[in-house]
Amino acid sequence: MVQKRGSQSGAPVIRDFASGANAVKQQKQPAPSKPPTRRITVRSAAQRLSSVQRGSVMNVTINSSWTAAGSMVQARWDAILDVIGDDPDFLYVWALTVYVHSVFWLVGGLFVLMDFTNKPAFMRRYKTQPGKNEPIGWPELARVARTILFNQTVVGIPLTYVGYHLTIKGTVPDPRVLPSPLEILHHLLVCVFFAEVGFYYVHRFLHLGPLYRYVHKKHHEWSAPFAWTAMYCHPLEHILSNMIPPMIGIQLMRAHILTAAIWFPLVIFNTIRDHCGYHLPFFPSPEYHDYHHAKFTECFGTFGYLDWLHGTDTRFRQSKQHQRHRTLWTLKSARELYPDS
Repeated sequence: MVQKRGSQSGAPVIRDFASGANAVKQQKQPAPSKPPTRRITVRSAAQRLSSVQRGSVMNVTINSSWTAAGSMVQARWDAILDVIGDDPDFLYVWALTVYVHSVFWLVGGLFVLMDFTNKPAFMRRYKTQPGKNEPIGWPELARVARTILFNQTVVGIPLTYVGYHLTIKGTVPDPRVLPSPLEILHHLLVCVFFAEVGFYYVHRFLHLGPLYRYVHKKHHEWSAPFAWTAMYCHPLEHILSNMIPPMIGIQLMRAHILTAAIWFPLVIFNTIRDHCGYHLPFFPSPEYHDYHHAKFTECFGTFGYLDWLHGTDTRFRQSKQHQRHRTLWTLKSARELYPDS
């Protein structure tokens, strides 16, 4: 084989004597493909830079706002703990007990004052069962108050103390380290779920023959309840129905004391709303539980989902109270909007 240089391109020419053929093999690398060119004008570059800057500024602003709000809340929270202390045993048992019971007496007392004095007169139009407890007598009020105080102190405080020490003592978060808003919301949703499930099935259980006669009937002495009757019940019912279901979520999640301080007042507001005897504008309706007190046989839950599932609300759905069971977005009363006749 003889190799010669030929052509101006410099590619080698190879003569193959065995075959008598000349082959020219040029080894060329394929030219790399060029990406399509993008014309970037000064204006488009400025717009893109401005967009990036706006996004960065927005993120910084949001983060700064959350940081500032969190710092403010943390500072207020630290100031509270500096006064009352940050011992978890004290906070979860004693401070929470005083706080929650105070909410019950004060908020419930506003409705009781209206029922005791029948004033202001214009509020009578919002009564769910007009003509009943108008006004409440002092002997009845004193009897209810004595029962509640017994349940809150002799029954409630020991159960709270024992429950805390047996379940979550030593496992709760540092009181001074606040949870995030998402963590609070998550724990509250868990609390709502277990409170609703627990209350519904315990409530149905308490309506069984002997348990109703000897335990739950005391609560049903009031077919037209008023606010404080929410805790007027047999001590066993107070444990099984009023205390354990709301506690389950807090104990399971080892919730922060701040979450507990949000959750338990919500429970109090809800039960007072259910028993207050007033269907007020712009507030959730009490008609559901008020119907239970009037009829005894249906509407065992709070939100109604389990009653629907088990068919324990069929008569209620056919009643006038069901039509009234809605938030009123007007100053007219439910009875004016949905009269009996």
